[in-house]
Amino acid sequence: MKRTMKISKLFAVFAVMVLALAVNVYAQSDGSDFVRIPAGSYQRKSKFTTVDDKEIIQTVNLTRAFYMCDHEVTQKEYKDITGLYPSKFKNNPDKGEVQENRPVERVCWFDAIEYCNKRSIKEGLTPCYKVNGSTDTSKWGVKPQMTLAKNYDWGADWFDVVCDWNANGYRLPTEAEWEYAARAGNNSLDKDVYSGTDDESKLVDYAWYVRNSRNKTHEVKKKKPNAFGLYDMSGNVEEWCWGSWGGDKDYFTETSSTDPVTYELGQVSWFRGGYWGPGEGRYRGVKNGKYTVSAFEYTHPAWTVPEQMCVQQQGYLLPYKDATAIFGFRVVCTDTSTITQAQKKQVEEQSANKEAAVKKEKVEYQKRKARSEKETEETKLSVAKDLLSDGVPAEAVAAGMGLELSQVKELQKSIKK
Repeated sequence: MKRTMKISKLFAVFAVMVLALAVNVYAQSDGSDFVRIPAGSYQRKSKFTTVDDKEIIQTVNLTRAFYMCDHEVTQKEYKDITGLYPSKFKNNPDKGEVQENRPVERVCWFDAIEYCNKRSIKEGLTPCYKVNGSTDTSKWGVKPQMTLAKNYDWGADWFDVVCDWNANGYRLPTEAEWEYAARAGNNSLDKDVYSGTDDESKLVDYAWYVRNSRNKTHEVKKKKPNAFGLYDMSGNVEEWCWGSWGGDKDYFTETSSTDPVTYELGQVSWFRGGYWGPGEGRYRGVKNGKYTVSAFEYTHPAWTVPEQMCVQQQGYLLPYKDATAIFGFRVVCTDTSTITQAQKKQVEEQSANKEAAVKKEKVEYQKRKARSEKETEETKLSVAKDLLSDGVPAEAVAAGMGLELSQVKELQKSIKK
């Protein structure tokens, strides 16, 4: 009997060891809220880029492991780092849910970048993001905020942000890293697969979405995780990623399939994961078979400030104040122990080239801006001169043309001469 019990105990210990080893093959948790995602590859296909009318299937290779937070950044975590509380869903959590553990939302891409650096500095890590060589976001100038009523400077330093991939601080996942983590080993190409399941009838166990969210966010980690141990990869809030789409590059044909990274300054930004309301998409949303976000502005990196406008969807109007409440994010850290010397050198060279390109573009932008301002001023003065010649009072011309009264009066004197 005792011998049987010993054998049973040994078998139980062995089973636990095997299970632990199996988990290590896929993802590791360091005991905190971060899960180690190993290097690996997956396949995906483009619905928009074709060759001979056939969809392109691309094998994406990620050569460096990384740690991903198992949940979306919460309202408490965001407030602890930034002192801000921007979320729309500030009250009325479901019974049993903790308000401060709901995901932060109504944050733009720049807000997420800023959070990453500030948290890195607070925890003694090397920040990943730089502008003009500085990791201090307070030295980056005014952060762009996109509104209908305000035009900001498209040459703002925030658009010049570069990422140090060798740093051990917090950053946003690349779009490829996010999808790899969401798939968690599921490499299906022909199904509408959600993170955690490919069975839509079981989606309610993994995601907060239009069919169970009651049009609001919910406390993180209340649903089942995917095979990597990551929660809410489908649903709750959309998640900003590092990278952008649009511009002159085609993502599938002009970017590397190994550690793909895209970022075109000033372009719209990637997001993934679906949210609490209508939305769909492979590994990026929770499909309900009807609605798809179709507005252009929704992916702009500075898009966050609520205004009274509507984002048009297919058969659905989502108020702007609600639409901005769909964006949140989660953070990752590079496993720097997996970076080879060759990779480190390559990243350093790429970063140096990127910073040089940014500086060059900045100089060119300032030149273009100066030329444009000069041409605008000359046009204003020409029109003002014509108005004065027609007998329009100097005060009216100054007010109408946005010129200084003293400037208009000097112009008036030159006409009389």
